[in-house]
Amino acid sequence: MSVTIRNACEKINMEQLIHKNVALASLCSYGTGGSADYLAIPTNLKELQASLSWAHTRQLPITILGRGTNVLIADAGIEGLVVLTTRLDAHHARGCIFCAEGGLSLDTAINIAIEHSLSGLEPLGGLPGTVAGAVFGNAGANGRYIGDLIEWVEYIDAEGNLQRHHTVDGGFAYKHSPFSGTDAVIYEVAFRLIPNKDSSKARLIKEKSRTERLEKGQFDLPSAGCVFKNPKDISAGNLIEKAGLKGMSHNGAAISENHANFIVNSSRRATSQDIFELTTAVQKEIQEKFGITLEREITLLGRWNNSSKLLH
Repeated sequence: MSVTIRNACEKINMEQLIHKNVALASLCSYGTGGSADYLAIPTNLKELQASLSWAHTRQLPITILGRGTNVLIADAGIEGLVVLTTRLDAHHARGCIFCAEGGLSLDTAINIAIEHSLSGLEPLGGLPGTVAGAVFGNAGANGRYIGDLIEWVEYIDAEGNLQRHHTVDGGFAYKHSPFSGTDAVIYEVAFRLIPNKDSSKARLIKEKSRTERLEKGQFDLPSAGCVFKNPKDISAGNLIEKAGLKGMSHNGAAISENHANFIVNSSRRATSQDIFELTTAVQKEIQEKFGITLEREITLLGRWNNSSKLLH
């Protein structure tokens, strides 16, 4: 496979594929953050492999970015190569197996599965982000976790080889997948779904989940969804609300009045550093009042200073 990747680089115009000094704020849901040293937007597997090989050859760090809905990008930008996956959005269905490339919007994937008379993903309706992002963090909603529906995942490993992970091998847990904390790049996901000819009912379930999120105002202002993971048997949002922190703000970043586990860019002028400092203040308050350490669910990307990394 590595030979194939090298050959791919020779056949692909890398000057057209790799862009230099690209602003990233418009590519993330917070609308904050600096620039990528280099950015690639592959449209197929060969371009993805070539991009990764290009960075490895130059010993550059690689950051994978989907729809930017669960990340906080440093104001100083991201070192090395950022690979934007949103154009990796092909999909197909055969029987009860629905396959989607990792860059496909999860909400779109749910709609397409329903069109193929396949059900199971509907409770996740309205979750932002890509298929790969949802799988990477084992996204869940309404008692359903995406890892429960996966048959296999195809990914590119650190050596550039295309591998397949079957869910029977395990590795999925709360906010965790076999790919968490690894250099694996998720390329395609195969879901085993349930045949269902009543597409109208399936669409109603999906839209109900999506509408509930919209009615709660969770996406009225720029945010990255839930900022903190739930401690065992406790809701992080409830802890923050009990601490009286709803509405707490810092330089335009604020704890949402609609959902205490959301931090929003209420002024649309807050920086990533402002948002980060507010998350740190929340952690401190919860630790002091309840003796509980909240762990961030959002991922810090880019050039954060040492103190920021220590608090991640």
